[in-house]
Amino acid sequence: MRKITKLMATALAAGIFTVGAVQAADLSWMGYSYAEDSAKPSVERIIDGFTAKTGLTVEPIGTAFGDMQKTMFLRARSKTLPDVAQISERWLPMFSTLPGLVDYNEVFGKDYLAQTYAPEALAMGQFNGKQYALPLMSGSIGMVANQAVLTQAGITELPKTVEEFKADLIKVRDAVPNSVPYAMATKNNSDILVDFLMWVYNFGGHVIEPSGKVVVDSDASRQALTFLVDLMNERLVAPEIGRPDARRLVGQSAAAFYLDAPQSRAFLRSFSGQDKAFDVNVKPMQVPVVHEGDEAVSIQWAHLIISFAQSNPPTEKDPNMQFVKYLGDDAVETQFPVEQSALPGTISARANPVVADDAYLSAWAQNNTHPQVNEVGTWSNGGELTEILAEEVQAALLGQKTPDEAITSMSQRMAASMTKAGFAQ
Repeated sequence: MRKITKLMATALAAGIFTVGAVQAADLSWMGYSYAEDSAKPSVERIIDGFTAKTGLTVEPIGTAFGDMQKTMFLRARSKTLPDVAQISERWLPMFSTLPGLVDYNEVFGKDYLAQTYAPEALAMGQFNGKQYALPLMSGSIGMVANQAVLTQAGITELPKTVEEFKADLIKVRDAVPNSVPYAMATKNNSDILVDFLMWVYNFGGHVIEPSGKVVVDSDASRQALTFLVDLMNERLVAPEIGRPDARRLVGQSAAAFYLDAPQSRAFLRSFSGQDKAFDVNVKPMQVPVVHEGDEAVSIQWAHLIISFAQSNPPTEKDPNMQFVKYLGDDAVETQFPVEQSALPGTISARANPVVADDAYLSAWAQNNTHPQVNEVGTWSNGGELTEILAEEVQAALLGQKTPDEAITSMSQRMAASMTKAGFAQ
């Protein structure tokens, strides 16, 4: 009882502190980078730079990536939404219905935004004809190899095909004790989604068409899932691994390959404990294709910034709009994305030598062409679709269903969800 009382008192005290901090600052900024040890100092430098330039104060609110969607909707219910929020590009359709969301076209104008931001990065913030988000940094999700592990396994060239990839995984399994050759995501629904999508795309399939029709029931999807189940059965992947686990394994040279955004370099610097000395082991590569000569694909990825109106209508003078404009300044765009090993969202920052001469970012861009849209996360019922997909993939990986049964069930359940959301099947 005493413990419960103490926890309640602590929570109450934390709540009082939070409310007081919101009232004391000119604006609040909620984001998952502030909750990550490797990125928190970069966020603090942004805030310090903004305050030095404008005299305005910012209250940072850190929320774990996996809790961000739930936290935002809970805050919407209690009318305590932050003034500015950092989101993943795939969440924008879900957040587009939140009250007070700012259309940046109405504040800054389309011409200014088009002159400032790279076209494909700006496009990821558009929904239903509105510019609801602006890119803080952008890139794609692709594959990363650990050179130290490859060397230990006697692998001298990065694999280009699925067949070569599996052969290399076997070499790692047999030569590197206690390793996970491919740190594939096998837990956390959103992580499983990305890994499964990547392989479905590279086997030539799709999950949901732009019209909303579910098309995951295909030979390509079955081949992709059968391939992943085979990797599990041969101990080339492991159960209970999420993206953070994969980063730790690769950073500690206990895994050879995994999928991630270009931020991978920053995560691996941190988890290796070697900082920039570990860069020599971080190798961006193409996701292996089924047949040599096939087009390798990646998945679109970005950190976007959304805002909630501080005045009606919102203007450039509002503290949160001043902050959003500052996030597009070269002072930020040549600092934060580079420190996080990602591409800036603005045209001028991409042309800056700090970015243009970065060999890692250049290699990432060369190996991750043809980024595909996340076909599941962009729908308003994306959370339910993601849960269905992950449950069926896990059932196949754990041997509870055959790949054929899992794909059939996945298709039927996702189609029902899309019908309920208003999309004809």
